[in-house]
Amino acid sequence: MNYIYHYDLAAILICIIVGGLFYSKKHFPSKSNRLFLTIGALIITASVFDVISVYTLSHIDTVPLWFNYLVNCTFFLAFNCTYIVYFIYILLITERNKEPYGKVVKIINSVVLLYINFVILTTPWLKLVFYFEDNAYKHGPLHISLYVVAFIMLGGCIFTILTSKRKINNMHLITTCVIAVISIVAILVQFVWNELLLVNFVASLLFFMLFHSLQNPDEYLDKELDIFNMKAFLQKIVNLSGKKRGFTVLAFEIEGFQFVDQFMGVESGNDLLAVVVKDCLKELKGDLYHLDGTKFAYIFDKNSKELEEYADWLKWRFVTAFRVNRVAVNLSLRLCTVDFPEVASTREEMLNAITSTLEQAKEENCYDVIEATKEAIEKHQRSAIISHILKGAVRNKSFDVYFQPIYSFEDQAFSAAEALVRLQDPELGFIPPDEFIPIAEQSGLILEVGDIVFHKVCEFLQSSEVTDLGIRYVEVNLSMVQCMQEDLHKHLKAIMDRYEIPYNMIDFEVTETFSTSDNRILMNNMSNLIDSGCTFAVDDYGTGFSNADYLIEFPFDLVKIDKSVVWSATDNEKAMKVLEHTAAMIRSLGLKIVAEGVETFEQVLMLRSMRCEFLQGYYFSKPLPPDQYIEFLRNAEVCIKEKLTDRLAMLS
Repeated sequence: MNYIYHYDLAAILICIIVGGLFYSKKHFPSKSNRLFLTIGALIITASVFDVISVYTLSHIDTVPLWFNYLVNCTFFLAFNCTYIVYFIYILLITERNKEPYGKVVKIINSVVLLYINFVILTTPWLKLVFYFEDNAYKHGPLHISLYVVAFIMLGGCIFTILTSKRKINNMHLITTCVIAVISIVAILVQFVWNELLLVNFVASLLFFMLFHSLQNPDEYLDKELDIFNMKAFLQKIVNLSGKKRGFTVLAFEIEGFQFVDQFMGVESGNDLLAVVVKDCLKELKGDLYHLDGTKFAYIFDKNSKELEEYADWLKWRFVTAFRVNRVAVNLSLRLCTVDFPEVASTREEMLNAITSTLEQAKEENCYDVIEATKEAIEKHQRSAIISHILKGAVRNKSFDVYFQPIYSFEDQAFSAAEALVRLQDPELGFIPPDEFIPIAEQSGLILEVGDIVFHKVCEFLQSSEVTDLGIRYVEVNLSMVQCMQEDLHKHLKAIMDRYEIPYNMIDFEVTETFSTSDNRILMNNMSNLIDSGCTFAVDDYGTGFSNADYLIEFPFDLVKIDKSVVWSATDNEKAMKVLEHTAAMIRSLGLKIVAEGVETFEQVLMLRSMRCEFLQGYYFSKPLPPDQYIEFLRNAEVCIKEKLTDRLAMLS
């Protein structure tokens, strides 16, 4: 029989070229790489022994029988193992190797491997696959089973890819499936036409397509920086997690490129990044991974001394400037460490932990190494969720406004109320203002939130009977972001005019801890609103430095003493004396006092003795939705009688 072995020669050449291209590039060490190279080695082995078998079978009368058996058995082993390893490779890249499906397939692969080893290695004696008779090569009874095994492996590959939950690039999916189908066709062709040695050539094409698509070293490289990329980092995490061995990631983010990009151009920024990376690589020998933007990471064994050395060197290096295009540029560095598996047990959790902890470093303005914790990560995640909820609430205007009554000693009635914003979520439930307001300020949503709240307050005042029930004014909180808008006074007056709300019905609150680089804007807004009839109160007095300078500088009418000050004075004599002096100082400036957080009758007595004009707290009422607040006002006399009048009468 005249065998056409030229396809085998082509297969050997293709595999050698692909292997050379693979090793010529910086390649990422991984199990998939090892399996990929094993496939190439098996194809070369099968092709070489297929070519040798052409010669031995052509000279069967002169070549020793044992050598013919050796050559042909080696070919069949390499041929079948190629597709078994390919199946294992597909399980790995689709990440189905750890699933129940993967475990079952591994058992099947083991059984198949035992089978082919048995039938092939015993063939010289049992003649199961092939044998020699009358100086001719003959098929044994189980010869066809080896081709069936190859069909099963390739079919399993196709099924695994098509049913994989992992999102595989469509082009890669199509390529892999098509090559598998072509391999099945090639095996059928060779089975029918034994002289056409085609299967190894098609397998080499499969090898080439794997290199071009799924296993190209370039897939794991940042070509511009010549370091490993995000894909390599994630794969490394997967590889290490499979070894069930702890490790620590040192991640860092470089700051300062915005200035370079803005004033020197994006190209200069890219050049500078390359300089920084090369400088790091020059001194630090570990694999550096480029995550995204200006975020990078190293991976260390648990409790490695190198980690601290690397962190110290990085901090030291960034103290001095980097040079790009003859210009010295100062950059800063945020660093964090994340332990696997204590803090992050999956690659997704690892990325989230890095992002969260580096954000924490920015928020805390920390330039030292921050160790990631589950608590901090959960807090960051909750903040991200709340930020998303806030966007939806702003879009749908779904904030609620509650009103907390304020009692006046002078009027002996509830003559005012504080408007308090509330945010409810179906999943998270009630979200406290002290949690979502800072997030709204950071995300730039606070202006929209403030607008929605003020519209709802004015709408409530327009449509309700609060004025008939004795309410003189409503307190509305303003953030400092709002106060720094130059036309704020015009905007707020336009809203009040729209709802026909008298200006003197609104008292605006700003927090004691406010600070601004431009007091002119704040003063202008306050003056314009006060001239129109509005008043201003300083909120949370006592939580900051309690400096009286701003009480003198700014035209406040009311001072709201924070609940923490009231509570401290209740149980602490020194704190009570401080509160007495504070109240006396505020009155001496001609300002009125609202005491917050009043919860007991004893506090009422204490604050009355200090001549505080107004009381606000749960002793009288919690914040109420509009309809309940109206109902409260209708029954206010009963509340005052029970809470104050009767009890004061008993004391006298």
